Amino acid sequence: MVVDVGNTFIKTGTFVADKLIATQTFSNIEDVRAKMLQESPENILVSSVRGDEVWDAIKDIGRMYKLDAGTKLPIAFDYETRQTLGTDRIAAAVGAYTLFPGQVSLFFDMGTCLTHGLVDQTNTFLGGSISPGVEMRLKALAHYTAKLPLLAPNDAELTGKSTSGSILSGVMNGILFEMEGFIEAYRNKYPVMNVLLTGGNASLFEKRLKEPIFAIAELNLIGLNRILTHNVY
Repeated sequence: MVVDVGNTFIKTGTFVADKLIATQTFSNIEDVRAKMLQESPENILVSSVRGDEVWDAIKDIGRMYKLDAGTKLPIAFDYETRQTLGTDRIAAAVGAYTLFPGQVSLFFDMGTCLTHGLVDQTNTFLGGSISPGVEMRLKALAHYTAKLPLLAPNDAELTGKSTSGSILSGVMNGILFEMEGFIEAYRNKYPVMNVLLTGGNASLFEKRLKEPIFAIAELNLIGLNRILTHNVY
């Protein structure tokens, strides 16, 4: 079993060898522990972007591994601050490599933050970007202004005809154009390239991107399982 602790939710994936047989999303640690006690997985890998509270709650269950700067990985990293690289970005990079080994893959992870990363044909993670995600941008507009409302993510027209419509146009189209700009820039350097989309807000954009993409909801879990098997075997 792999445990992906994000900024908002905790997601688990249960694997038999390389086959993903079940996923589940939790909002509290107690339910994660109960799930693990019920399933009794042989090996467990924990990846967290928000501290060790989940690890501390389940570290007595099964054979445990923690994804950190010292974990053995199946790919190389051309990244100057490896010790500060988020485990979610590591998982997505390894997931891209697992699905498309020896190929150039550009992946976008649309969670609390919008991140992208690039894995090249030598199976090396080359880095990427981090910017505010959908909800973060919407909350920032409401928080730092006196009159702009807090909106929920939604479809947006190109030209907003109201204040709400203008906010959604700026946030939703801004993110869309940001991703399309990165895709175009990388495509100029790597004409043959996979584009992968994952994360909680991926469904809001997968049909709007001009570029053919692979929408892979479980990309990070796939990557975490590959890291786990790399360390177990």
